[in-house]
Amino acid sequence: MTSTDVVLRAQSVCKSFGRADTAVTALDGISVDFEAGRFTAIMGPSGSGKSTFMHVLAGLDRVDSGAITMRGQDITGLNDKELTRLRRDRVGFIFQAFNLVPTLSAEANIELPVSLARKRIDPDWKAEVVDRLDLGDRLRHRPHELSGGQQQRVAVARALLTRPDVIFADEPTGNLDSQSGAEVLALLHGATTRYGQTIILVTHDPKAASHADRVVLLKDGRASGEVQQPTRETVVSALSQLSDL
Repeated sequence: MTSTDVVLRAQSVCKSFGRADTAVTALDGISVDFEAGRFTAIMGPSGSGKSTFMHVLAGLDRVDSGAITMRGQDITGLNDKELTRLRRDRVGFIFQAFNLVPTLSAEANIELPVSLARKRIDPDWKAEVVDRLDLGDRLRHRPHELSGGQQQRVAVARALLTRPDVIFADEPTGNLDSQSGAEVLALLHGATTRYGQTIILVTHDPKAASHADRVVLLKDGRASGEVQQPTRETVVSALSQLSDL
């Protein structure tokens, strides 16, 4: 693998919470590469460091030591203003709770990050994203007029519109029924194959993880193995083995 294939790299990352005797180690020297155009799921038992790992990768939290590089740029030394710009311009987020602005239309929600950045919206790209996500007849609707699956598709469109280096999806199907959840995950996987988008999914659900290209397993803040081309069964088996270690 060449460095140009790697969009995001964590190298010997450590992160603790608390001080002295009460300190809790969340990440303990973790190193993982995330390649361009791949859909990676991060899994592990409760307290394994999944959420903390996502937060430091996305520039939402700072590491104690180690380095995180995005497209070759070390982001661990950025100040708050630079991190805000990085998250706005180069990172997309999809959350379990959708995080749509209730007073805005679906279209305005999709355009919001680009509008906040005062950048020009590419009309052809927007049209393609809206069409691929089947939102053309829902753009004037407000979130409360949409189903959960439609709201999450709006959130996916919002994340894709800025063409970010990486999209983080934090339990994106947690509030959806099984069919809507499967549709959203299929759309995310399609974004990697069709557009070369890099997506990192944090989930506890083996079925959701089976939509990824690979699963990175965490335990006690360390990378503890991977599952390539996962199925629900291989993920369940890997998690079971992890809990036995």
